[in-house]
Amino acid sequence: MTIYSDPKAEWLNTVAHDLKTPINSVRGCIELIQQMGPLNDKQQHYADRAMAGLQRMEHLVARLLDISWIDAGMQLDLNDINLYTLIHEVVDLLRETAERRSITIHVNVDDRVGTVRADNRRLMQVLDNLLSNAIKYNNDNGVVTITVVRDSDSVKVTVQDTGMGISPEDQPHVFERFFRARQSVAMRIEGSGLGLAITKGIIQKHRGRIWMQSSPGEGSVFFFTLPVQTGMSEGRDRQVESPQYPGEEGRDGRMRHHVGLASEEPDVVNDNIQENRDETPHIDSTGDEL
Repeated sequence: MTIYSDPKAEWLNTVAHDLKTPINSVRGCIELIQQMGPLNDKQQHYADRAMAGLQRMEHLVARLLDISWIDAGMQLDLNDINLYTLIHEVVDLLRETAERRSITIHVNVDDRVGTVRADNRRLMQVLDNLLSNAIKYNNDNGVVTITVVRDSDSVKVTVQDTGMGISPEDQPHVFERFFRARQSVAMRIEGSGLGLAITKGIIQKHRGRIWMQSSPGEGSVFFFTLPVQTGMSEGRDRQVESPQYPGEEGRDGRMRHHVGLASEEPDVVNDNIQENRDETPHIDSTGDEL
């Protein structure tokens, strides 16, 4: 039995788990209807819409469980991870999605990178979130470039796209929970606004940091680092603030920023939430995915 020190995390976890039962019931009913006999085109259309909506709800529940895991300070399952192998696994999973829009993915990994001490499932989630966003918010026939280099005491991963970019006024908020850039809302690109918040939380638990750069119309770049020697306890890890470094990376003429979910798959979120937000931009000192 998991013991939560944070009542809010416990409440969120309970709600998310309680939602699973009605979701599973609705899924069973939809599948039963589809098995009762051939559906006409209109019936099939509505059945497909119902199933798509259900999948968005399942995705949101999974996101809420991830948030409760972060808030509760749960421990990581640390192992030696080969970053080259892990990145190519994530790329292979998303290659078909990229190919549907003729988006090319390039992977450049420094031979010195080797392994890092990390939670395999959570690190895969980070890479999936950032790469999914780099694809989703990219232009057709665009390019996504993943670069991994090793410094003396850390490994730095860069995910760069050639997409729409993020406006300067939205950039300080991209790692906030439920925040979605105004342009993506205007273009009706679906997302939960939780992917990048989860990504940031996972990187912080690994004693790393995450930041981004972006220019509207020219794409985005997300950066994160992982320490080579984590020094992390195997128990509940203390949250460490991850500052934003908007000017740390030199631009090569195309290196700018992008968003992402964290992978921002569709879910049911009121996009008007952010419209009530204070219009005055502010800088989130804890850092900032399309």
